[in-house]
Amino acid sequence: MTFTFYTGSYALENEPGICLFRLDAEKQSLDRLEGFSGIHHPSYLCLDRGHSMLYAVQEQVPEGMVHGLSVTEAGLELHSSLPSGGADPCHLSMSGGGLCVANYTSGSLAVCELGEDGGLKRRSSFSLHEGKGTNPLRQECAHVHFSKEHEGLLYVTDLGLDRVFVYRETDGSLQDTGVRLALPAGYGPRHLEFDPGRPEMVYVLCELAGKVVVFKKEEKNYVLVQEADILPSGFKGDNISAAVKRSGNLLFASNRGHDSIAVFRIQADGTLTPTGIFPSGGRTPRDFEIFGDFLVAANQDSDSLTVSKLDRRRGSLSLTDLGAGLVRPCCICRS
Repeated sequence: MTFTFYTGSYALENEPGICLFRLDAEKQSLDRLEGFSGIHHPSYLCLDRGHSMLYAVQEQVPEGMVHGLSVTEAGLELHSSLPSGGADPCHLSMSGGGLCVANYTSGSLAVCELGEDGGLKRRSSFSLHEGKGTNPLRQECAHVHFSKEHEGLLYVTDLGLDRVFVYRETDGSLQDTGVRLALPAGYGPRHLEFDPGRPEMVYVLCELAGKVVVFKKEEKNYVLVQEADILPSGFKGDNISAAVKRSGNLLFASNRGHDSIAVFRIQADGTLTPTGIFPSGGRTPRDFEIFGDFLVAANQDSDSLTVSKLDRRRGSLSLTDLGAGLVRPCCICRS
């Protein structure tokens, strides 16, 4: 079986910042098929539901950009662009109302209306978060980091406020439901994940705490039911957590600093049991993705992709000899 995926990066405008790769599980090969340059710091990518348009942020201050790239047989072609509405856009996701853009530094979430061809038309909605957290260096103001749609609602992490906001979208407009998932002070929620088999559970990766925090929805409120460490006991070095993903009944989370992937088994009640913490094979695994029984990690500070073999029964990862070099990779987007 073969898998293809795009990588985003902190490449400069004249460098191939977006690349297309093919992983062949049978042949045990990883090949770069194409590269696209022309965007400064295309750090996060998102495909539309028809896979005909690839969206990329341009992460910069005082205001970033969002670009729509047509996926053609000849490669990617720039189609349309919009200002992101804030500083350092760092995440994109598809929702019922369009394309959601998280502006990290300025603490805002924008929704971009899309045309019939998937092109970027206009910002149809905008929400600015205000406040600060307890960490004076990392939580001096709101920092919107991530959004994901789940059962008709949009869940938005704010690292600066230690909260997950829950929005409802109506015709592309954001409506704050007032519901919050409250993290302990200083935890810094970054990304989150769901399990379709247990829709009441929410798994929140906390960048500053090195934990996955598990919430359970009870009626209209969310109750914190577990804090799962993603670092080994006794670890004293600098570390910031990065990405969380689910595949089957396994949950994965990456560490930048410890440079590892923590693996958990999701139990029948939705709680997590650790199965191990495994090296990513590079420095600063900012993102990763699971393709069948392989995990590909984007190691930003070693300019590399690494590939690990996944043993689903044991919940373990073992590094392979597969890999590729590229400029400061920080996002993997399956195609």
